[in-house]
Amino acid sequence: MLTDLGPQLDANAVDYQVTEVDTPIHPKNQALLVYWRSKADAEGIVHRRDVDPVDLKKVLGGMFIVEPVDDGADLLYRLVGSQNERRLGMKCMGRRFTQCYAAGMAAEQIAFHARVFASGKPAFLRGRLLGLDLEYVNFEASYLPIRAESGGHQMLGGMYDLAEPA
Repeated sequence: MLTDLGPQLDANAVDYQVTEVDTPIHPKNQALLVYWRSKADAEGIVHRRDVDPVDLKKVLGGMFIVEPVDDGADLLYRLVGSQNERRLGMKCMGRRFTQCYAAGMAAEQIAFHARVFASGKPAFLRGRLLGLDLEYVNFEASYLPIRAESGGHQMLGGMYDLAEPA
């Protein structure tokens, strides 16, 4: 379980309260998981080259793709859907986790992603998110490891408001 970082939040960071769960309940995360599984090769690996955004039109607004930088010391947002940037209250695409989140949350998220990369298995978080100048929203996020063209790790994921319709 990841922790509540509320007291560490500053005016330029995002915060959350979150718990790891076994399966997604949001229809868009369920659809993303089905898609990810359909792209796995014989070894269970999903390659970035096989992920086609055209196939994912219905979930694009909440999608993200991240990859480790600095030997895994940080993560970089390669893609962030417009709904997530609106929800977070800032532009994240092209930025590092350490630039987007309070120090404790960034460290927790980097460690969580590293664990998911190492396992090669999907993971899911559910909880409450506080973006910049926003009230808490109940959300669910999926984390689906993929292999980049370089052979390195990337994470395909989705973050959706639980009150949002399918």
